[in-house]
Amino acid sequence: MTVDRRSGARRPASARFHLTPREVEVLTHVLRGDGNKQIASALGITEQAIKDHVSTLLGKFGVPNRAALAEAGTRLEFTGEPGVDRSWMRDLFLGAEPLIVIARGPEIRYEAGNEAFAEAIGKRPFIGRTMRETFPELEGQGVFESTERVFATGRAVMEHEVERRWDRGNGVETRLMDIVIQPLHDDGGRVNGIVAFSLDVTELVQHRRRAELLHEELAAVLDLLTSGVIVVDESGRVVKMPTPLRIANLFLRVVPPDGTIKRVSGEQFWFAPGQAIPYKSSGESLVAVVGGQTLFTIADGPPT
Repeated sequence: MTVDRRSGARRPASARFHLTPREVEVLTHVLRGDGNKQIASALGITEQAIKDHVSTLLGKFGVPNRAALAEAGTRLEFTGEPGVDRSWMRDLFLGAEPLIVIARGPEIRYEAGNEAFAEAIGKRPFIGRTMRETFPELEGQGVFESTERVFATGRAVMEHEVERRWDRGNGVETRLMDIVIQPLHDDGGRVNGIVAFSLDVTELVQHRRRAELLHEELAAVLDLLTSGVIVVDESGRVVKMPTPLRIANLFLRVVPPDGTIKRVSGEQFWFAPGQAIPYKSSGESLVAVVGGQTLFTIADGPPT
C-alpha cells in the first residue's frame, strides 16, 4: 500500500492484491492501533460496518486475528506484497550492507539507522539528534543543505562517487560514497521525513583509478615504440593497437585452445581497429585479428 503523490490518497501497491478505498482506510486505522469504535467515529460509519470490513480484510490477507492483520498490513505497506516473509524484514533494514538512516522533520532528526550506519559513524549516539548535532564535521561540505533540500522540495537526490569527510571512530577520514536521499511522506502525501542510503565505494574507485593509470602509462610507452605492437588480454581479445599502423613482414604467435603455438607470417598490409586482417602463410592455418575481438582461424569464420 502506497500513497498517490498527486492525490495524497493511499492505494494498494500491488495490482494483484486489490483492496477497496474503504478497506484501505480501515486497514490504515488498524495499523495505527485504533479500535473499531475509534475507526467508526473517524470514518463516519457504524461500528458494525467496521467489524464487517475487518472480517473481509482478515479473509483477504488469510490471517486469523487483528494482530496478524496488522502485521500482514505492515508487510504490504512496506513491500507492496502481502506475502513477503516476515523473517526477511531484518535483512531489509538492520542487516542490510548499505548504510541506511531515517530522519524526521525539517531539522532532520534521526529516528532509526541500521547496523552498517552505526558502524560507519564510530558507534556515536544519533537517535533523537539532528544531523547537524550528530555530524559537526560535515559543516561546509554541502551535506546539510542537500539533505534539507530533499525535505523542502520532496525531490530525491542521487550522488555518485562523491567525496565526504567524517569521523568513523578514528578521526576524520575522506571516503568516496554513492548516496541516495529520498523523501518520506505521511498519509496525506506531505513530506515528513527522509531516508538516506549510502554505499562506501572508496576501495572500488581506488582500484579502478590504479588500473586506469596503468593503462595510460602502458599506452604512453607503446606510443614511443618504433615497432608495431598489438596487446591482447588473457582471452585473446585485442585491447591496444596503433591506429592505423603499417606493418611489414609481421610474425604473429597464436595460441589456440589446444595450447599449441603457431607462427604465422604475412605480407605488408594496413592494420586499423575494427578491421579484419588476413594473414597468408603456406603450410600454416590462415588466421585473422579483429580489433576488440578474439583471435580466430579463417576456417572457423569470424566471431559473431
